[in-house]
Amino acid sequence: MIKSFMFKHRLRAVQLGASLAVGGACLWMILAQLAPGFWDDVSVELRGLHPMSFVMATVCTCVSFLALGRYDATAHRHFRTGISSRQANISGTAAIALAQTLGLGVLTGAVARWRMLPGISMGMALRLSGFICLSFMAALLVVTALACLVLPAPSFTFWPALAVILALPLAVAAAFFYPTVTVGRIRMKVPSLAALCSILFWTAIDTMAAATALYLLIPGDTIAFTTLLPLFLMALGAALLTGTPGGVGPFELVLFGFAPEVASVQLLSGIIAFRAIYYAAPALIAMVAMMRPLTKSDLSAPVSLLKLNDASRAEVGIIRQNGGYLLQSAETDCAVWPTGQTLCALFDPLTRPNNDFIKTVQTEARLKNLIPVLYKCSANTALLARSAAWFVSHIADEAVLKPVGFDITAAPFRTLRRKLRAAQKSGVIIKQATTLPLAQMAQIDAAWQQANGRARGGTMGVFCADYLAHQQVFLAYRGNTLIAFASFHSGTHEWCLDLMRQRSDVPDGTMHSLIHHAIVCAGQRAIPRLSLAATPACPDPSSAVMVKLAQYVVRQSGGAGLRQFKSNFRPRWQSLYAAAPNRAVLAVGLADITRAVHRPDAPLVVAQPHHHDENYEVASRLAS
Repeated sequence: MIKSFMFKHRLRAVQLGASLAVGGACLWMILAQLAPGFWDDVSVELRGLHPMSFVMATVCTCVSFLALGRYDATAHRHFRTGISSRQANISGTAAIALAQTLGLGVLTGAVARWRMLPGISMGMALRLSGFICLSFMAALLVVTALACLVLPAPSFTFWPALAVILALPLAVAAAFFYPTVTVGRIRMKVPSLAALCSILFWTAIDTMAAATALYLLIPGDTIAFTTLLPLFLMALGAALLTGTPGGVGPFELVLFGFAPEVASVQLLSGIIAFRAIYYAAPALIAMVAMMRPLTKSDLSAPVSLLKLNDASRAEVGIIRQNGGYLLQSAETDCAVWPTGQTLCALFDPLTRPNNDFIKTVQTEARLKNLIPVLYKCSANTALLARSAAWFVSHIADEAVLKPVGFDITAAPFRTLRRKLRAAQKSGVIIKQATTLPLAQMAQIDAAWQQANGRARGGTMGVFCADYLAHQQVFLAYRGNTLIAFASFHSGTHEWCLDLMRQRSDVPDGTMHSLIHHAIVCAGQRAIPRLSLAATPACPDPSSAVMVKLAQYVVRQSGGAGLRQFKSNFRPRWQSLYAAAPNRAVLAVGLADITRAVHRPDAPLVVAQPHHHDENYEVASRLAS
């Protein structure tokens, strides 16, 4: 332990020594070229600066630091620290002011954040600092590349800048398709696209304001701002990479090396004034602010999932498995599911939807660096979204029926009756589970996945014993052998079909018998509504592209046969909708939801190996 501590401190000392050596070498190279009496000329130039230049540079500095604080707000939302945006902005501004002046940005910034935010650990402070440093450097690289391509810049920057811009779509695609990255035993969450866009935006504001401050402080009209900006960005990058205190040395060397048309006296005068206003003054203010740490933020208490039993839509039970949670506000509750890029409000609110619902979802999405999307909501909720100026699209049709009084003797049920008779003649027996044969069910699930591909997730259930403990499960036997099973989300007001698994050699009509038995049981319990879940719909039948896309989605979700299977029960088809603030956000959101469904993470609850059956009723009580 002691050896490790000493090693880390020796390493940091070496890093600091190397940074100081680099900075000193750069300063020596600059000072060696200065003529005698240079500093007298610098003093004259500084005294000749108009007071308004200092005032405007100070205003630009304030704008830059206001943008700097936004990095921390984004980082805290990424790590779900529970720190308010206001406290994140204040602590982040102070930390960056100190870090950029003292050097060793990650370590210095972490200490400052840890000091100012008593609610976080030193480990979290280091993660925040590392996240901000890496994301800012990446954003600075993009901003610099754009500036070098658009504005006058040294000729050698063209091809590197073009390479960065061409690689940008690949980086965005990687962040979209791989929202989590596993390195060994470490699982890291990649910043969402919303977070990356936020950092890129504030980096552009921050650096442009800082460059403007320097421009205002360079005496005379000796250099155009369009020429200075790319050079400033390059100098800033060099300063950050070397880690010298205040970037002293590399920053000046880049500016002196690539702005030869500017007189050295005037350029150095501007840099000195800039360092006083942009580095020294904010660092002093930050030191004073650190003397009084911020108060600890109160984290919201977790919401119990017991309310799910009373939800109008039983399908909200999927959040027991997919990492979703209940979102509460003063007037409404709803189930939300965070994916890589979206905060997906699932189905309808648990209570009656109102105007507060949309605002609540938007606020929660912003707090998590995600985009808000309503998914598979009813027409009433869709109308509410449309009244809030959201874009709404018809994406699915839900098969719904009334279990009470369900009668298959009528003529439209001819095919269903034939299927039930076929299963009965084959010796298929349907039972509602009281004891779950987990080992046999796991074998059927594994065989089903081998034949049909990996089980989907997100809004589709994945086989898991703890998850099934909250559901109504129906088993199909042939003799003493389990051949198929189906599970239903269950609540006071509705049952909803979830898992359907069967062996490849099941007799014809087996799955029909399972669903029919469930309908009868729901009717006996006076459940007013039973859903056979949704099938994809074409959002815009008038568009050939949408028709082709809908056909593809239908094939991927089980094909037209799945809709035909549900149609045997003569359900009412109710339209379901997706909604988002605009069309582009909805497209990104639906694409991300599709990715999360087809490439699910591991279930939130993981089934443990079972060597014997468990009593289903007992398991249900324990899990509730």
